[in-house]
Amino acid sequence: MSTTIPVSRSRAALTLPAPSWWRALLALTRHGLHEQRRAPLVWGGALGAMSALMAAIWPTIEDSMSRMMDSYPEQLKQAFGIVRLDSVERYVDAEMLSLIVPLTLALLAVRCVTGPTVAAEARGYLDTMLALPLTRRVLAISSFIVAALVVAATLAVVWAMTMLAGVVAGTGMSAAVLGRGIVNVWPLAMVFAGVAVVAGGALRGSGRVTGIATGALLAMYVLDLVGKLAPSVDGLRTVSAFRYYGSAVQNGLDVSHVLGLTAVAVALAALGAELLQRRDVR
Repeated sequence: MSTTIPVSRSRAALTLPAPSWWRALLALTRHGLHEQRRAPLVWGGALGAMSALMAAIWPTIEDSMSRMMDSYPEQLKQAFGIVRLDSVERYVDAEMLSLIVPLTLALLAVRCVTGPTVAAEARGYLDTMLALPLTRRVLAISSFIVAALVVAATLAVVWAMTMLAGVVAGTGMSAAVLGRGIVNVWPLAMVFAGVAVVAGGALRGSGRVTGIATGALLAMYVLDLVGKLAPSVDGLRTVSAFRYYGSAVQNGLDVSHVLGLTAVAVALAALGAELLQRRDVR
């Protein structure tokens, strides 16, 4: 008895259905998180150590901070969002959350986004990955999701290390007050991840895309700072993401600003994913 299988039937048996877009998205997200598994500890550990140091030294400098603040020009204090430094949370906010943490986390978000897309293209293996049954759109969106989760995990490490130091030093630090300052960083960082997705969708070259996203980050910070120092150009601050960042430690978490920045970040990521879907990949 013959066991020969018709060619058409054998080909049909070997043809596997392409996975749905959400399965591909889930698989790419898992892979991206595995690739970035050390980032929260490395980046969060460094920032957390700095923040923990600020919290730990607060009891020794608390009495002198009010006199120091009185010597600062009022306009300078307003420019950097420092009203008064009468608590450990406000001190950590002024030293870390006003500049160092948001800028660093924005750069981390950009790094997470560019790695699987333009950096992979520059190394020559993006086209090999795209030979699999997945779209560029899904690849870009998954990189944005990975960046969002990695940034959140990194911020959690910073919060935990700072709180631990505050408790050990007996500062009476409030977990909720510090937490809202930490949470406020996340949407700001994701805006620049969205900028990187757009740049990566339109252009080639990891260095070029990273430079554009970093340039936008620094330009928006300077624009916001100049607007605070020079009231005549205060209107220019409306185009800066830092205008909607503020200080959640001192003024509370502005939910409308958090949602607005998050919406802008998601919209930029969606636009960048569509641009990457349409352009040629080398």
